[in-house]
Amino acid sequence: MFKRFVHWFVFRLIRLFYSRIEVLGLDRIPRDAPVIFVLNHPNGVLDPVLLMTALGRQVTFLSKSTLFAYPLSRWASESFGALPIFRTKDIGRRGGAVDEADMATRNEATFARGREILAKGEAMALFPEGTTHSEPRLLKLRTGAARLALRAAEEFSWASGLVVVPIGLWYESKTRFRTPALLVSGESLRIDDFRESYLSDPRATARHVTDCLEERLAAVVLQAENRNLLKAIPAVAAWTAPNGHAGDLAARHAWAATLLSSYEKLKRCNPDRLDFLAGRIRRYATLLRSFGITDPWQLEETTLRPRRAVGRGLVLLLLGLPALVGVILSFVPHRLSGTLARHAKPDKQTQAGMVKIVGGTILELLTWVIEAAIVGAVFGPWWGFALFCCAPLFAYTAVRWVERWSAFVDLLRVLRFRGPLVGLRYRLEAVRKELARHVMEAVESVREPADL
Repeated sequence: MFKRFVHWFVFRLIRLFYSRIEVLGLDRIPRDAPVIFVLNHPNGVLDPVLLMTALGRQVTFLSKSTLFAYPLSRWASESFGALPIFRTKDIGRRGGAVDEADMATRNEATFARGREILAKGEAMALFPEGTTHSEPRLLKLRTGAARLALRAAEEFSWASGLVVVPIGLWYESKTRFRTPALLVSGESLRIDDFRESYLSDPRATARHVTDCLEERLAAVVLQAENRNLLKAIPAVAAWTAPNGHAGDLAARHAWAATLLSSYEKLKRCNPDRLDFLAGRIRRYATLLRSFGITDPWQLEETTLRPRRAVGRGLVLLLLGLPALVGVILSFVPHRLSGTLARHAKPDKQTQAGMVKIVGGTILELLTWVIEAAIVGAVFGPWWGFALFCCAPLFAYTAVRWVERWSAFVDLLRVLRFRGPLVGLRYRLEAVRKELARHVMEAVESVREPADL
């Protein structure tokens, strides 16, 4: 019962931290057959937890053995379905193998346990890059996932229906509170189809399966040659959506992937046109910033009316007092957890999201306990108990109030383009549409016939 409560609590925390978690391609994920998910690994321990949160199912994954060396981390890892993987660099360390022979023996035991899990028709998640990282490109995939899948299929007499599904993870911001996350499912790979090849040459087949997975995983992971481009592409995708609206995360991701592919082709074959587009995009971004606009699509909403601002203003007014209480109760731990995440060591950046979620939760609880104790000492124990019970509700109200306030300010900024400034509003709309046209023409100019 306690384990189920912990799972529920952690999954709710993930959904609270990331404002939206969308999954594209759910139809590619079988529910009645064993499946191995292979994913990119940008956000440390949060990646498999996000996968379980999004899919709503138990997924066994591999975690470094050193996490199993301490009672609390071992319990947490095992309760979420982790199996230990022993690494060369951990030999001799607490939780690591004694030597290479011991490492091989222990890893074989882990993979045997994984095959048992697949034999039950359950799911596993593997990160074949071998390590978590913040680089914008995939690392070269290792063959471990392919070898596990092929060995499992062999044990099932090549009749299990085992599939490997690539999943691309994308975070708008790994550590910023209330930002969206997206999981994109790629084309699955049926392992039973490799029976003849595996029986004749297991090593070559494992490498071939890994190459296939690398190609399919790369197709669902936004990649770029530098981080600045990786951050800019989604914004440009939102401004220039081909369907005339920003769309949901899945549509933006697909269009961003198209833009990124087109960027790389333009850079090779038509750098002058790329420079022209870059200049247009920079000018548009500057223009939006000069008017304080964060959502240009609101300019084009035909239903935009002043009464919407009045209604939202009344809601903000009603929630103002409990939101203020929530800010007072939670401001210090919230800021402190953000500071801890921002100042994480460079080699720990991939764990910054977990630091912020776990550290923030612990700091919030400790702060509420201290505040409740103070109130209880001054006004009586029941007041302190009531404050502690209500503190999470006040904190959540504060979060929602801030989000509503940001939307309200954006609405007011857009409404000022009515009346005397209506001409400027239409000019901004025209600039966005012109930018979208130039981008679409550039994409069409480098699109392969097979893409049409």
